[in-house]
Amino acid sequence: MLRRQFLASVAAAAVATALPLDAAMAATPKDQLVIATNMTTMRGVDPHEANQIESIEILANLYDRLVYFEPDNLAEPKPQLATEWQVSADGLTFTFKIRDGVKFHSGNPLTAKDVEWSLHRLVKLGLSPAIDLRQWGFNDENVEKLIRATDAQTVVIETPELWNQSLILASLASSGCSIVDRELALSKEQDGDMGRNFMQASDAGSGPFSLRNFRPNDVLMADANPDYWNGAPAMRRVIMRHMPESSVQRLQLEAGDVDVATRLSSTDLAGFESAGNIDIQKVPGFGFYYIALNQKDDILSRPQVREAFRYLIDYEGLASTVMRYYGVMRQTIIPTGLPGVVDEAPYKLDVEKAKALLAEAGLADGFAKTCYLPSGTPYFEFAQSLQANAAKAGIKLDLQVGDYLGKFRERATDIYFARSGERLPDPHSILQSYATNSDNSDGAPLSGLLAWRSAWDVPKPLQEKVTLAARETDPARRAEIYTALNEEYLSCSPALVTSFERIDVKAVVKRVSGYTGHPAWVTRWDKVTKA
Repeated sequence: MLRRQFLASVAAAAVATALPLDAAMAATPKDQLVIATNMTTMRGVDPHEANQIESIEILANLYDRLVYFEPDNLAEPKPQLATEWQVSADGLTFTFKIRDGVKFHSGNPLTAKDVEWSLHRLVKLGLSPAIDLRQWGFNDENVEKLIRATDAQTVVIETPELWNQSLILASLASSGCSIVDRELALSKEQDGDMGRNFMQASDAGSGPFSLRNFRPNDVLMADANPDYWNGAPAMRRVIMRHMPESSVQRLQLEAGDVDVATRLSSTDLAGFESAGNIDIQKVPGFGFYYIALNQKDDILSRPQVREAFRYLIDYEGLASTVMRYYGVMRQTIIPTGLPGVVDEAPYKLDVEKAKALLAEAGLADGFAKTCYLPSGTPYFEFAQSLQANAAKAGIKLDLQVGDYLGKFRERATDIYFARSGERLPDPHSILQSYATNSDNSDGAPLSGLLAWRSAWDVPKPLQEKVTLAARETDPARRAEIYTALNEEYLSCSPALVTSFERIDVKAVVKRVSGYTGHPAWVTRWDKVTKA
């Protein structure tokens, strides 16, 4: 598998230098948008289960939510299914008026009861997206009392405790809070699963597109909803094709067989950018490339070992090559543009320092571990660099490339290298995942948190500050708390080693307008047009 990855990387570089960039490329049909992506981690299209960037873009178009954020304005939620809302004086109760006349793809009318049931379903299924509501205190026992339809067009949401209201609204704008056709889902229920089996490859939404076909690791097709409440989309159909290799995506883009490529290597992106006939979008991802060290492991749980890994990353070398388009070097835990960001980078590649730390941990002779990572760019190139530097310090890393997300969620990986991205445009979403773990037992319902997946028993003072900041309503005070959190996280040798702030890159042919990558991944297709 590693050899295939290596050959694919070589092929991509060869294509970049050998193939001409023809400005008069062929074209996909004018009424169809074709997107090349990597479907390896796409496990289905149930909005209350799917949690990957590729799935979330699909869900953003099959389903609607109460509110949404424009990609260039993440501070002000806009009405979607909710036409208006009010927040009580004590900040605990949110009352939403539901848009009249909306219909699901099935033809069923969308009412407040669908909103109520959908949010109940999210919490009760308790899968990864459930963190969007569970983190605010909603659970199986209280959700039916706290989230309720008071009439056909009104939904009341009471939070169990006081939180910054912007966090609640941001959560409701996430794909996890998509509104599902209650009648359809229940008609397909099997053994009390609330339609979960049916919705793996079928949709029950009201969005601008409906699911036509989904074959995992192959293709997804969505057809325009001509009766969409906000106007019929210009694209008759959107097709997502599984192309995990950069070289393949580049060839397909050059041939005019795809309109958008999402997994190009930095070499291929540089080629297109130089030619100037493809638009390169760099979208902040509100997450990081991280190395997760399993704290159940006696060796990896030693603070000196965790610290040593920070000195085995070639930050500057990667920034100018592999990560040129995919990341911004960031060793702290809050991304650019959010309150509390700290531009400190005290670490650099230092093999001798790493060796000294290993000796201090009683591991002067080194050790061997398996490092799991997803396929595609830039994971493998990054991991190869880490592997080479680790070897110089006496650490032998066996790289295993593939779909190991499930294994990571089961806390069964030695080392897991991947990237995170959060759906909430707020520091809390990142810190909630990286720096809280209220129950470190194997059976705890916290699989959505990276700290839990890493079995990291996060220091209690750090967790308390995360909660304090989420409750704070004064923006200036919140920023102060987040600044302190940033510095504290950096100094505690965390089990999650961050290196680059995530950037999502999309190459879009110039004849396409209105396809704009969204920092929260909910990229919409309904305003896309073609020249």
